[in-house]
Amino acid sequence: MVLAVVSLCSLGARVLWLFNPNRALIFDEQYYVNAARVILSLHVPAHANYSDGIAGTDPNHEHPPLGKLFIVAGMRLFGDNPLGWRFFSLVFGALAILLMYWVVRRAGGGRWLAVGAATLMAVDNLMLVHGRIATLDVYVVVFMLGAVGLYLGGRWVLAALAMGLALCTKLYAADLFFVVLVLELLLLRVLPGSPLADIGMLRGALRRQRVLRFGGFVAVSVAVYLVALMAMDAPLHGPLNPLQHTRDMVTYGGNLRSPDGPQGIASYPWQWLLNQEPINYYTVDTNVFSNGKQIATHPVVAFQGLMNPFIVFLALPAIGLALWLAGRERDRLSALAVAWIAGTYLPFVFLAVFDQRTEYLYYMVVVVPGVYLAVARLFSRRFLPPAATLGWVCALGYGFVSLYPFRTWSGH
Repeated sequence: MVLAVVSLCSLGARVLWLFNPNRALIFDEQYYVNAARVILSLHVPAHANYSDGIAGTDPNHEHPPLGKLFIVAGMRLFGDNPLGWRFFSLVFGALAILLMYWVVRRAGGGRWLAVGAATLMAVDNLMLVHGRIATLDVYVVVFMLGAVGLYLGGRWVLAALAMGLALCTKLYAADLFFVVLVLELLLLRVLPGSPLADIGMLRGALRRQRVLRFGGFVAVSVAVYLVALMAMDAPLHGPLNPLQHTRDMVTYGGNLRSPDGPQGIASYPWQWLLNQEPINYYTVDTNVFSNGKQIATHPVVAFQGLMNPFIVFLALPAIGLALWLAGRERDRLSALAVAWIAGTYLPFVFLAVFDQRTEYLYYMVVVVPGVYLAVARLFSRRFLPPAATLGWVCALGYGFVSLYPFRTWSGH
């Protein structure tokens, strides 16, 4: 019941004023909506991105087609309007919350802990915004959560299918291979008290089974990705070799470098955990005048790439506790939280340090599920008195309200 209420309230918060402000494209919608228009042979405004695109093809060559095809499908259903652009983002945003709950349960967490992690996702501004605009990241998160949940349930072939679809949406979904690898390493030791703990032969067999399962997961995931990419590229890019397309996408990403440090909206990954360098996605201001002079400016619409501060500021202590619980108590959920954060966040750190890669705070969209797990686990241990927990819940709500994109009751 609580999960249903949380999911419906989150959906309502994302649907509200969907056509505002003024049917405008928000942030990277300028790329993906216009790419969908070109695929559908619709008019693209002059001087907009891909206005010179070839009708019926995908002009956004730097990302795989799947996420854009969801936008295309929404526009076929509802037309070239905000509902068409964003319909499947709304659907996948709702699925992400349900899958967050499901993954916690798969990892051995209780119902209330699972509801807590799902609620954290629902009140986080970054997930709310990406769950209502026509960008690709929410699709990636859903496929990644689905893959992990299936893998934890022993259905690694289905997990590989979900993983292949994640890769067909954005290539940075490949970080999930690191997540699963780290998780397997953390779970490799047999739980204390197990009769297998003293039987070396069976322990070795268990290790081999995990190695074979992980290898099969990677191989099938890559095969699904290549076959699906080839099938999608055929009508959208012509007879394009999927390996060549993949190399082109990797090369494109590799060329996005900032040797002199981040510029504009770019930032370092270590700044993300402090909620620094937020991104202005779309803002509408209203001016206040007195005696013919402007005395103040207030935002009435403010879409931002920014996390709920009362979640992200607990990330480091929550990660520390998760590490301790994973090592000391062999806690499976904590191991998953550590593996998710390490597998999705550390590759960004590595690329920033050793390749001067240009990166942005919204990349945290694929990292924050691990943060939700860790923070929910932190509060499940009841280290804090009830009054302090209640205060944090109130602060969490304040963070949600203060970052909600619309600042007026009219939505204008």
